[in-house]
Amino acid sequence: MSKSLKPLVLEAAKALFLAHGYDAVGIRDIASAVGRQPIQIYRLNLSKPDILAELIIELNAEEIRQLPELLARVRGASLVERVCGYFLELYRLDIQFMPIRSVGAAYGWMWNADYEQQIIGQVLLLLQPVAGWMAEAGLEGIEARGYGIWCVYYVGFRRAAIHGGSAEECIAEIRPTLEVLLSGHRCTTLEGDIQ
Repeated sequence: MSKSLKPLVLEAAKALFLAHGYDAVGIRDIASAVGRQPIQIYRLNLSKPDILAELIIELNAEEIRQLPELLARVRGASLVERVCGYFLELYRLDIQFMPIRSVGAAYGWMWNADYEQQIIGQVLLLLQPVAGWMAEAGLEGIEARGYGIWCVYYVGFRRAAIHGGSAEECIAEIRPTLEVLLSGHRCTTLEGDIQ
C-alpha cells in the first residue's frame, strides 16, 4: 500500500501547494485529496516538510534531466554572460513552481537530514556547468566561488518570490555580484587570501 500511496501523496501535495501555497495546505488536506486519513500519510514517515523536500528533489531532478537542453540555449562569449544565460534558464523553471521553491529555504531546517544531503548533491550537479566555465577561464577557488554563486542565485530568486519579478529581473538583481565572483581577482579577508 505505501509504495503506491507515496506517489499519490506527492502528486496531490504538489498540486495543492501550487494552487494554494505551502502554508495554506495541511496534511489533512493532502490526505483528503488522495481519499485517505492523515494517519495513513504519517505512516509513510512523511511530515509536511518532508513532503516539501521530496517535491524539491523531484524539481531538481527534472532540472538536471533538462541540463543538455538548457545549456544548448545558453549564449555568451564571456563567463559572466554564460552564467547569466544559464541562471536565466534556471530562474524560468523555478518561477513556474514558485509556491514550492520559495518556501524551501524557510522550511528546509525542518525536514529529515537525509534529504539535505540529497539536495546538496543535486545543487552540485546544477553547478557543474558553472564550475567548468570557471575552470576554462582559469579561475582559482572554484569551490568557494561556487558556493558564493549559488547563494547569490537565491538572492536573485528572492526578486521573483517577494516582488513577483521575472527571470530577467532576477538576473539584473545579481549580475553585479556575479561579475565580482567571476572576475579573475582573488578575494581577500583580514586574515589573508581566499583563493
